[in-house]
Amino acid sequence: MKHFLTLLFCIAATSAPLGAEAPPDQALHLTNGALATSYNHCGDMDLCAKIAYADGTVLSIYSEGAAECQPYYLHFAYADNASKTLFEFSRALNHSRGPGCGHTVSTEMVLDRGYVHMLVTENPDGTLNISFSVAK
Repeated sequence: MKHFLTLLFCIAATSAPLGAEAPPDQALHLTNGALATSYNHCGDMDLCAKIAYADGTVLSIYSEGAAECQPYYLHFAYADNASKTLFEFSRALNHSRGPGCGHTVSTEMVLDRGYVHMLVTENPDGTLNISFSVAK
């Protein structure tokens, strides 16, 4: 009976509903009316950032992680307003070479025709941080 109760408790615990999506660490309105959001401490397979456009399309940015001594990769997926993927690609972050494995170097990408900059940095715990800024 004790094992049955333990099993029942484990099943109940794993079937409990997941919490709501964590609030973003940053939200920035872009010049084209889109809303860019980002999440700090982005780990492997996490949603790191997204840009929601006024027409309902969404650009989602995920961390693909990094193999030992290799650069991190970000995966970009652009979907229409029905959540159908229109295109996707992956990009390696800047990675220094040197003694040992090297390390991730801050990587800046330019979006929205140059008006928005996306900075990707590595946190001390090995996760990623993405922040957006508007060019002046």
